[in-house]
Amino acid sequence: QGGALTDAEQKDLFNKVNVYPNPLFAFNPQTSNNSLAYADDPFVTFTNLPEEVTIKIFTVSGTLVRTLTQADKADGVASPFMRWDLQNENRLRVASGMYLAIVSSPGFGEKILKFGVILPQKQLQRY
Repeated sequence: QGGALTDAEQKDLFNKVNVYPNPLFAFNPQTSNNSLAYADDPFVTFTNLPEEVTIKIFTVSGTLVRTLTQADKADGVASPFMRWDLQNENRLRVASGMYLAIVSSPGFGEKILKFGVILPQKQLQRY
């Protein structure tokens, strides 16, 4: 098989789909050691994703915030990781709160994840 996962192994991996950090508190630790430009670009990462995947992110009241597809994977379609930059479809930063992510894959069904986002208060220099 040359390292390819069996169907059972892929299904087991899909059952382990997750999002981190959860909750995201103020900033992502992965960006804290980088330049200040990155410190203000928080994100969460979805893990253990299959190749074909769609992630729909909702507020707890049911409003669709953003839809991510395998095209949003940073490292290509085969990557098991996908980042969400905490922006909605209009590229505006979402508010602090609880969010639901429905991870859908044609071969494995759906998985629902719940996660929290707590962003720092921001002082705007201009209006």
